Amino acid sequence: MNAQASETGSAISPGKGTLSVIIRTFKAAVTTLCRSKGHAEFGWQRNYYEHVVRNEDDLNSIREYIVCNPELWEREEYNTMQKRG
Repeated sequence: MNAQASETGSAISPGKGTLSVIIRTFKAAVTTLCRSKGHAEFGWQRNYYEHVVRNEDDLNSIREYIVCNPELWEREEYNTMQKRG
């Protein structure tokens, strides 16, 4: 086993402090909290979108997406919480 593999436990696992480990740890903590508060159905959308913010326009675009996304999700066909008519 090489030095990196011994630190992370596996040669193919993401290393400590990488974005994927941070996201995984955050999601695990939030999931545990939500379920402990009685939200047994809580779950995450699979994966995440990774993007480098390169300029102010890019940042504003991302901000707009964050603000508007919940409204769009109400109409999303894959939204399992959506009320069917």
